[in-house]
Amino acid sequence: MRFVIQEHRARNLHYDFRLEAGGVLKSWAIPKGPSLDPRDRRLAMHVEDHPLEYRRFEGTIPKGHYGAGEVIVWDEGTYASSEGSDPAAEIGKGKITFVLRGKKMRGKFTLVRIKRRSGENGDPWLLIKDHDKPVKTPQKPARLPHITTPMLATLIGEPFDDDEWLFEIKWDGYRAICTVHEDGRVELVSRNGLDFLSKFPELRALGAAWTALPIVVDGEIVSLDAHGRSSFQRLQESLSGRRASATGKHGSLTFAAFDVLYANGHDLRKTPLEERKAILERSIAGRSAVLYSKHVVGRGRALFAQAKRRGLEGIIGKRRRSLYLERRSRDWVKIKAQLVQECVIGGFTEPRGSRTGFGSLLLGLYDGGKLQYAGSAGTGFNAKLLRSLTADLKKLERKSSPFENAVEANSKPHFVRPKLVAQIRFTEWTRDGYMRHPAFLGLRIDKDPRSCVRERPVDS
Repeated sequence: MRFVIQEHRARNLHYDFRLEAGGVLKSWAIPKGPSLDPRDRRLAMHVEDHPLEYRRFEGTIPKGHYGAGEVIVWDEGTYASSEGSDPAAEIGKGKITFVLRGKKMRGKFTLVRIKRRSGENGDPWLLIKDHDKPVKTPQKPARLPHITTPMLATLIGEPFDDDEWLFEIKWDGYRAICTVHEDGRVELVSRNGLDFLSKFPELRALGAAWTALPIVVDGEIVSLDAHGRSSFQRLQESLSGRRASATGKHGSLTFAAFDVLYANGHDLRKTPLEERKAILERSIAGRSAVLYSKHVVGRGRALFAQAKRRGLEGIIGKRRRSLYLERRSRDWVKIKAQLVQECVIGGFTEPRGSRTGFGSLLLGLYDGGKLQYAGSAGTGFNAKLLRSLTADLKKLERKSSPFENAVEANSKPHFVRPKLVAQIRFTEWTRDGYMRHPAFLGLRIDKDPRSCVRERPVDS
C-alpha cells in the first residue's frame, strides 16, 4: 500500500501525512512534520479522507479556497501494517503501527489517537517513531572527512544513453563542500580552499537544513530564476551587489546538493553513488536553503536536448555505482550545451568612444606551463562592473606582457599580473586557437589561474 507526505505552505506550514486504506487516503496534518527520532512525539490532527489520486498533487491552491497555498510531494513510497491486515479497521480503532519505505521516511512508526484537551477542536493523534531492531554491537562513528579536492568530471563531446548511468543538470555556480558539525557550525569551502561563508553569510542557514548532524555534502552555490535555471552571471551580479549594498534586496541563493560524503556517523565515499543520493535526499529537512539535485537514469540524450532548449550550460553523467574519488575521473562526465571556458586575465585594452574603464579583457590559457593568448572579451559588462573590475586591474598592472605569444588588440594594450580568472562564453574555437565571440560572465574567485587550460572533449 502507498503513502505520501505533502509539504503544505498554507496559512501555516505543515505536512499532510496520508496512508492508503479502505480505497482512500487516510490523512493527518502534522504541524512540525514527521521525525525519525524516537524521542519526538509529533502532534497529528486527523482530517478528512482524500481520493487516492490526490497523492500526486503538487501545485498552488488559489486564495479563497480551503487550504490555499503551495503543495509539494515531500516524500512518498509504500508501507505495510505491522499488527493486522486491515489498516482502515486499525485506524478506526484509534491505533495503527506500520513500516514506511519512503525516500526520506523509513522504519517502524505508530499513529495513536489521544484525548482532546479542554476547549480543543479536531481529532488529535500522535505520530511516533518506534525503536527498530537494535544493533547488536555498537559501532563507533567514523571520523568526519576533510575534503580538499572534490570529485571532478571529464569533458566529453556528445551525450549518450546508458542504463548504468544517471544524468543531472550541470549547475552554473560556485562548487562548494558543505560541512555541518554536530553543534550546527557550518563550513562552506571552495575547490581552492576559499571560505564562501564570508562571501555569502546567509548560507549559514545550511546549519538547520539537515535531518541529522554531522554531515558533509558536495554541491553548488547557485542563483536561480523563476524557472529554476541557474546563471553564473546572475550569481556574479548578486555577489557584486552584496558588496556594494547592505540592503539585502538581491536574489536569494540556493545550495544545489548532488552528493553526500558523510552522514549518520558513516563515511560514504566508498558507497555507490545511487545509494549516496538516496541518503542525501532523505537527509534534507523540508523546504530550506538546499535544493536536491534530481536525476534521470539512462536517458542522457533527452536530458541534454532539454538543457539546450532551456539555455542551460549542459549536463553531468555519473556511473550509478561509482565511488567518490577526490580527483578528476571518467566515472563522471560533463557534456556542454554551451561553450564556456575559464580564462586567465592577462591584460586589457584602452576604452574607445563613450566606454569608460577598459575596452576588452585580454584572455589567456596555460599550455605547457606558459600563458598563451586566446582572445579578448569586450561584452558582458555593466557600468558598475566596469568600475570595480578596472580598479582591480589597475592594482595588478605591469609593463611586460605575461603572454608567450603575440596579442591581437584593436586599441592600446595594458598588461597585468595573471591573478584573476574570468568565466567566458563563446561560440567556437578558431583554427588559430582563439575563442570566437567571447563574452564575459563573471570572475571565478574559486579557481587557481594555473588550472586554466583549454578543455578538450574526449571520446564518450
